Amino acid sequence: MMSVITKNLVFHAVILGSLFVLATSCNVTGVWRNELGSVLHIQVVGSELRGLYQSAVETDPGATGPEQQAKILGVVNTRGLQTSVAFSVLWEAGSCSSWVGQCFQLPDGRRVIKTLWMLRSISSSSADNWKSTRMGEDTFVLIS
Repeated sequence: MMSVITKNLVFHAVILGSLFVLATSCNVTGVWRNELGSVLHIQVVGSELRGLYQSAVETDPGATGPEQQAKILGVVNTRGLQTSVAFSVLWEAGSCSSWVGQCFQLPDGRRVIKTLWMLRSISSSSADNWKSTRMGEDTFVLIS
């Protein structure tokens, strides 16, 4: 029969082991795809995040440029319980998009980045300013 002390040690070891799994940082370097088919190429150097965003969608034809891609620039923080990211894209036609979120390692080993995004389109006048900002969410899944 286990003593009370042994049971407490086992219980705390299980709890601490679970916390250790939760606290594992998530490497965001790689190629990611979101639910719309856009592809995000990320390279992390220190706390800087750089890469390329290949958009699968546009608000207006040509808004993202002829290649539908742009450079990304951002930051990454691996000091918390989960890796957090923030990055932006300046599209060729002048609009800009930004994402903020966190990378999670799932129990099956897959990694995902859950983000909220904001797209600021060019407004032709201050009267049209109200319709120039869109917001949403993306989930990026690591593909390579």
